[in-house]
Amino acid sequence: MAICFVRAKVIGRSGGQSAVAAAAYRSGLQLVDDRTGDVHDYRKKQGVDYSTILAPVDAIGANDWLTDRSKLWNKVESSEIRYDAQLSREMIIAIPVELDRDAMINLIRNHVQASYVDRGMIADINLHHLEGNNPHGHVMLTMRELTIDGAGSVSFGKKNRSWNDKKLVETQKK
Repeated sequence: MAICFVRAKVIGRSGGQSAVAAAAYRSGLQLVDDRTGDVHDYRKKQGVDYSTILAPVDAIGANDWLTDRSKLWNKVESSEIRYDAQLSREMIIAIPVELDRDAMINLIRNHVQASYVDRGMIADINLHHLEGNNPHGHVMLTMRELTIDGAGSVSFGKKNRSWNDKKLVETQKK
């Protein structure tokens, strides 16, 4: 029987966390935190079966950093100056084991696109253990709005506080 489970949490400096380190771990990659110089190497991590980054279509253009994991999360880190900054929201989503691999991927991609990316967030999706007994997804979300200048260059603007609304998070969980 399918289990419905979604947990939302914030990745923040107040907890001693780094968005770059979190992205490296969830994706099973090696990423360097440009702010601290720390190397986060999780290439030996097993169970990462699918990874992608979804960004609002109108923002992509020549802005390759939006879909480059290292550039994206280093840009998030450099956009935050506070020692206790909230860097990212993470959604941990259980995936029904009854689905086949393609259906699992499509379910999460469609949900993330409709619930987060269409609102303006960038989503870093990593799906773990799709062939096992505990298939689940880790979705890291940006917390700042994207701004596009006249030349088509994209940068982070202000934090969108409406994305923190408890009612919105409950709706997204459902």
